Amino acid sequence: MVGATGQAQDTPDRALVREAFGCDGALAETIFRAGRLCSFARGQQAWPLSEPDVTLLLLGGKVQEIAYGRDGDTLVLCLILPGELFGNLLGDGLEETTLIEATEASRGAQFAADALVRLMESYSCVAMAVTRQMARRLQLVRRRMVESVLLSASGRICAELIRLAERAPDRVIRPIPVLSELAVQVQTTRETASRTISQLEKRGILRRDPDGLAVVAPHRLAEMVY
Repeated sequence: MVGATGQAQDTPDRALVREAFGCDGALAETIFRAGRLCSFARGQQAWPLSEPDVTLLLLGGKVQEIAYGRDGDTLVLCLILPGELFGNLLGDGLEETTLIEATEASRGAQFAADALVRLMESYSCVAMAVTRQMARRLQLVRRRMVESVLLSASGRICAELIRLAERAPDRVIRPIPVLSELAVQVQTTRETASRTISQLEKRGILRRDPDGLAVVAPHRLAEMVY
């Protein structure tokens, strides 16, 4: 959208693009115009799409990367939040063994993989943003692999709660985690997730607020991981 001065208005989506790529308004507009807006209903597959060689920037909502086993088991690799990229990031054309689903109604900007590569080649801030996101994603997957082997189910739940709380300055997880989804993310049962959170609340480590789940004693929660 263009204002009376002829310059693009700084909408929330453009502001998110600016923050995601660490760029100024002019470059954010260039990046935004290179994409195509799309939306996904809760539970809908967000990637791969009919056009597999695409990269998406999440603008709103949440999606998660999942691997499915032959017997129906699921493994959640990572949760993807607004401002993060997913899909075929570098146009490598590799066969995918995972898919990405929306955990709530979500919006995104879809880029042809070669368009993102051209932006990376032309603007160092875009290349750095993509590199940082890929490095963080790799670090998260490695951490989950270690936790799945070395931690108990309750320890994995505590570790996930710490990660969720770290996203907010006040350490309040918003909205309150859905127990069934939390259980899938850490490869345990809903009953174990419910029992662990109840115990943490009784010990005063967590507090259930109207708008979220507050981590009252982060150091004590960290001690519960191991």
